[in-house]
Amino acid sequence: MKRIIIILMAFLLMVGAAVGCQPSNPPAEETKPSAEVADTTSAPEPSDSATEPAPSESEADPAPMTAEDFLAQPGIRISVQAGTVGDFVAQDFVGMENVDQFARYVDAITALSQDKVQGTIMDYGPALKVVENNPDLVIMDDALTEENYAFGIKKGNNDLLEAVNAALKTLSDDGTLQEIFDKYINDEEGAGDDIDFNKGAANGELIMGTESGFAPYEMRKGDQVIGIDVEIMAAVAKSMDKELVIEDMNF
Repeated sequence: MKRIIIILMAFLLMVGAAVGCQPSNPPAEETKPSAEVADTTSAPEPSDSATEPAPSESEADPAPMTAEDFLAQPGIRISVQAGTVGDFVAQDFVGMENVDQFARYVDAITALSQDKVQGTIMDYGPALKVVENNPDLVIMDDALTEENYAFGIKKGNNDLLEAVNAALKTLSDDGTLQEIFDKYINDEEGAGDDIDFNKGAANGELIMGTESGFAPYEMRKGDQVIGIDVEIMAAVAKSMDKELVIEDMNF
């Protein structure tokens, strides 16, 4: 399963957690720094417990904003890669008129970094890599939806479909798929360095079309396309005694 999540500026998440589901332009007094923040720069004034009631539980520890709460705010704009599940999810939540579509997800992230939108909806795996390289961005904890993880094969090519499905089942049963996922998700050193493309295989080539901009699923390392999807299909190709050939393209 792939989790579809929201990635946004860390400052926005901080403000969101403070104001909950309030309108996007709350009264000024609701957005002033709390006493705890002010205490870092000035000495606290003595309080009179007899005249100042203790804050209620909701005031002291406001409930964190959920992904759906964030998307329900007035005037919200979201960036996405066009045609992805994140694109369709964004349209369902905020309407097509409030979604900025980009050919590449890196451009959707750039729009967020430039404050042109308030959030980006994308797969959880690539989002982890994005926030790793952009410390001013954060991921909202709750997933908007989950989608099945699959490879597409041209309709009518039943022999290839059956062969790939059989290979994937074997790789799942023997733990190979999980090992590949763990290697990239945990960012293990050397991940992708030793992919066996089975060059010169007796049964010809298995050609895989992909776009190398979705780390850790597909990405470039030097002049080679690597990643979870690539390594899985390399294992599938080898089980069929075929050489895996990558066609890197724009989706």
